[in-house]
Amino acid sequence: MKLEKISKALSDKNRLQILEFLSDGQRNVSEVADRLNVEENLASHHLRVLAALGFLKNDKKGREVFYMLNESRIVSLLKDMRRNTKFKSILAEALKD
Repeated sequence: MKLEKISKALSDKNRLQILEFLSDGQRNVSEVADRLNVEENLASHHLRVLAALGFLKNDKKGREVFYMLNESRIVSLLKDMRRNTKFKSILAEALKD
């Protein structure tokens, strides 16, 4: 069940763009919405989905919430995928670039 939620979350291009955007540092909802060219409520939804799966951490500063990658969770997912023979070959191929 968890793998299905992860694959569904990562199959959305906006969520992948968010992960890429946050790889440069923490951002708030407004910055994410501007980057994706979507309404803040949609950006917030995508951020909540990624955070619920543990891919993001957040830091509340006053009324603003800043999101950042949860690198340990992402590393854990990659390690889990590497244990599977098929995923291991896919990851190896992808990392050749």
